[in-house]
Amino acid sequence: MIYNTTIIDVINKRILTNKNIGIVGGKISSINDSFSINYPLDIANERIDGSYLIALPGFVNTHTHLWQHISKSSAPKEPLQTWVKVYRPIHYLTKDELSDVVFSASCEALLSGITTVSDYASLSFNDYGFETNADSISKAGLNGVLVWNNPSIFLHDQIKLREIERLKIKYKNKFDIWMGFGPLSFHSIPAVYSGILIAEQLNLSTTEHTMENIQEQRDFYNSTVSYLKQYNHLNLTDEEFLYNLTNLTSPSNVDAYEQLLRNAQHILKYDTILQNDPTYKKLTNTEKHILSSLEYNRRISPLILLDYLKILQNHVAIHGVWLQNEDIDIIKRNTMSISHNPESNMYLASGIAPIDSYLRANVLITIGTDGGASNDGVNFFSAMRAMWNGHKINLMNTAVSKTFDEWNIIQAATINGAKAFKMDDKIGSIDIGKQADISLIATNEFGMSPLRLNNTISLLIYSANTRNIKYVISNGTIRVENSSLKWQDQSKLAENLSKIAKDVDVRMIAGKNWSEIYTITTEDLTHSYWYKYQSIRANDTVNLTIQSVENITICIVVSGAVFGGGTATVADHAVHERFPDIKPPQAFSKSAFLSPGIPLHVTKIAQQYRYTIYLGNSIIFEKNSPVAGQLLILALHRNSQLSTICLDSTD
Repeated sequence: MIYNTTIIDVINKRILTNKNIGIVGGKISSINDSFSINYPLDIANERIDGSYLIALPGFVNTHTHLWQHISKSSAPKEPLQTWVKVYRPIHYLTKDELSDVVFSASCEALLSGITTVSDYASLSFNDYGFETNADSISKAGLNGVLVWNNPSIFLHDQIKLREIERLKIKYKNKFDIWMGFGPLSFHSIPAVYSGILIAEQLNLSTTEHTMENIQEQRDFYNSTVSYLKQYNHLNLTDEEFLYNLTNLTSPSNVDAYEQLLRNAQHILKYDTILQNDPTYKKLTNTEKHILSSLEYNRRISPLILLDYLKILQNHVAIHGVWLQNEDIDIIKRNTMSISHNPESNMYLASGIAPIDSYLRANVLITIGTDGGASNDGVNFFSAMRAMWNGHKINLMNTAVSKTFDEWNIIQAATINGAKAFKMDDKIGSIDIGKQADISLIATNEFGMSPLRLNNTISLLIYSANTRNIKYVISNGTIRVENSSLKWQDQSKLAENLSKIAKDVDVRMIAGKNWSEIYTITTEDLTHSYWYKYQSIRANDTVNLTIQSVENITICIVVSGAVFGGGTATVADHAVHERFPDIKPPQAFSKSAFLSPGIPLHVTKIAQQYRYTIYLGNSIIFEKNSPVAGQLLILALHRNSQLSTICLDSTD
């Protein structure tokens, strides 16, 4: 138990002094006054003296890419669209390396008081990515949400349905699985619709990157125009909708001009709101005229299309920097939430999210840190500071910004995240019956002094830092003690992370070697399918042997695209019935019957993209696919209902 501590009641905005917190079976069992005799100290197995400690709910980080710790400070000067090169290492991390990277990042999150994450698993370019990620986060002691990044997972949609169901069972008591169908600025409408249909069929909640920077709107506009030119035989309703969508304005080519237009609208809006505030100095008529002349027409927005596709109910929109009033109306109508990532938005020069507009619309705001490659850390104290400072500087109007206070920030960091992910009955506050996810912060140290009752919350945001965290309890287990990881050597984790980064840098130049002998047994086909896939680059070598103890069908599929998931090669026919698509020009699939004693070989030599497939000693197929992509090996029972997904497509 924790005795004689001060509790931050984030729901009721109260500070409760001299309290005892009982913990039994990983949950908060009691909260009593320190002088109460209802919970004698001598019956507690572990006791923490909270006399100089503040008990704060574990932080809920609503957006991370924990694997990105391998790419810290890789592109600190780049905008989002060129920054994405930080993804290169994920294609070369081995399973064990990936595990170590994610575990180290999860431990760093714990040291910051984070106990719950929504991790966007954009590391699934290799078959081991999703589960390795989940297992490493769980091993560290975090819980929360795992986001299925559909475009990076190179499997047929019918198999994805089964795999997600399997994973939901495997991680039932640890994580919820949500769908990340992919941002429309980076992926085609059919590819995104693939993830939407899967989410609908499995009743998955959704979260996705949304209007992070202005270039995303330009790219979405251009790709939608191109799609309509290429496919003019959509159903009439969809075709009319998309044409109307492209009749909206694409943003200016100059980001600063877009910022100027938005600032003008904000100034005019708040001039009206503050008309009766005696401290406010109003605009002159000339100033109003000048600002009104800066016309801010409705811009194209992916939310319009996603709303039309009816996938936004309770959706968590990540970033949401460049939303207009009409977008906020969509958010309200669908009871959506915002995952605000202020540090990442500044790091990539994306802009500052319109927090005040969200607040006035009663939109739930949460906090995310994003990945280490667009933040260089996972520090929730700096995230809270960035959120508050960004809000103030964005408005440059204290009469408005002061309505958003320290309690709004601390709620965004805790209970709001729990609400967004439908976990507020379990986490997000220190209440009886909830999981014991608690950070204990020292008040007798620099960072939390001088402490007064009326400045406690603002001190936590503006002055406290990770070294002030003495204990972190996650699900009733002490994970951080005396500001250090309880069961891990932080220096060894850091040294190993540096070693992995150096090894991966070498591998990115020399290439990796995917060389395995797979013997497929009856047990492997329990679910009627077995698969392996990895991302492949020019310098990589492939030397695979597949053999089986029974008669099976083998499919070899090459994506012809970096993101193979949702492309025409593997998407369900229902996707293309509504939104037609063609497979990438360099994609192909080849099937073969495999019998016991006759192995199948798949090879690719370094510095070439030529794939050769042997059955026994005979070459049955050769083809070039001269682009970076993914290679899938899929085994099926010969009488499997999934056999139709293995049709050859080699032209």
